Amino acid sequence: MKRFLLPLLIAFPLAAGTYKAKIEPYDSVTVSAEASGRIVSLDQRDELKTLDKVVIEIDHALEDIRLANDRNKLKLLQEQIAVKQSQYDSIKDLSSQNRFTKEQYKTELLALQMQADDLKSTIAQLEDTVEKKRIALHGRYLKTLYVREGEYVAPGTKLMKVEDHEGGRLTLYIDAEDRAALDTAAVKVEGSEGWHIEKAAASTDETYVSYYRVDLVKHGKVPFGRVVTVTISRP
Repeated sequence: MKRFLLPLLIAFPLAAGTYKAKIEPYDSVTVSAEASGRIVSLDQRDELKTLDKVVIEIDHALEDIRLANDRNKLKLLQEQIAVKQSQYDSIKDLSSQNRFTKEQYKTELLALQMQADDLKSTIAQLEDTVEKKRIALHGRYLKTLYVREGEYVAPGTKLMKVEDHEGGRLTLYIDAEDRAALDTAAVKVEGSEGWHIEKAAASTDETYVSYYRVDLVKHGKVPFGRVVTVTISRP
């Protein structure tokens, strides 16, 4: 399941040390398909809900059949290995058995073990594919679904927009004077406490070349969408 950060509202100074910013979810991502296939399970009513379930399921019937067959093959192969191991163990230290016979048993045992290792790798790849075709959310808010049941998707197709509502985020772009004083300044968010600086850039932004990015975060319930004033009080 691939995730890409979405741009957040930015804020530039209104006056010295004063900024306006919109409270956004702690994290906001776009989930894209990692495997191709037809969507066989999706409920449009899941939109705008916090979910703990498989939200989108892409057809994996063929992978399931191959998995069942390969698991049975592996079980039989492991039984053969156990028999061959027992046979080899019973003769490897016997002086009455010639070297050729011992090496033949050992070679057959190693060949079976290599087959088992290859089969385990194939099973792991199939399991990974099936997992990628079952896109689940755990305590995350489903903002938007970009696809519908019955639609065929390819790797990279946008599936949904998801938000983390366990906290909030304010993204500011502050001037050089405020950035220089940030380590000792008091940062206050209008009408709300508990915000703290998660990260602050040490160099100017590539796009907003005169400003430094600062992210403030708060865990817990916050009023998403509210525009607040952020004040940086220099000592």
